[in-house]
Amino acid sequence: MYHEFDETAVRSLLGISVEDSPEGLVVHGVYDMPRFAQRWRDRLTNARVAPSAFNLVIGQHQDVTLWYAPVIGAPMAAFVLHCAGVLGVKGIVQIGSFGGTRKGLSVGDLLLVTEAGSGDGVSDWYLPKGVPARSDERLTDWFRAALAGRGLAWHEGPVFTAPAFMAEKWEDILRWESEGYAGVEMEAAATFAVAQHFGVPSACLIYLLDNLVERRHLLDNTEEEQKRIHTSRALVEELALEAMVSLA
Repeated sequence: MYHEFDETAVRSLLGISVEDSPEGLVVHGVYDMPRFAQRWRDRLTNARVAPSAFNLVIGQHQDVTLWYAPVIGAPMAAFVLHCAGVLGVKGIVQIGSFGGTRKGLSVGDLLLVTEAGSGDGVSDWYLPKGVPARSDERLTDWFRAALAGRGLAWHEGPVFTAPAFMAEKWEDILRWESEGYAGVEMEAAATFAVAQHFGVPSACLIYLLDNLVERRHLLDNTEEEQKRIHTSRALVEELALEAMVSLA
């Protein structure tokens, strides 16, 4: 069935042409999807929305055809990831935010994700049992060099990909901390798993929205912390674009 859809079928499903096939894909975990879709329509050249996918922005950046998809949760991410994989995408970068489950992290801190625990319900459909959902080492190295070249500090480590933003309990946060996860988010396991399934390099660079293990949530953030979030968001968007151009 749908798992066997080829390029022609995927293009028909999305209502796009051959020229719309992506060289790079930026997946953005964010709940304010309409605002960020418009933000990227303004950012990319010749930007348009796929006729049959409200959250898929297609455009060009430095003559590279890119897809940008604001998503919330692994199932939503996997739909775009799978379509891009079938159409031969050359690289995938996930950006967005995460909740901290490692003490000492501050709002706005950057995390380069190395692996994702699979609590999402999607990644297990793309990877054999026991195979971890991991970032691509070469693309992750590109981000290390890019961050170091700007003189920026960052953290690295695994995250846990959860299925429900509003369902986290305190005992969940403590368990993720004890298991060594730096944070929790909702898409990385699916991003890595689908990319691995199609043999496409993927990486994930996200920023701290709130440090849950220190009993902080997003409504606690100060005006100064909000400024740091905006700065980090702009940075990960810029680096994602640069990474896609380098791969293409």
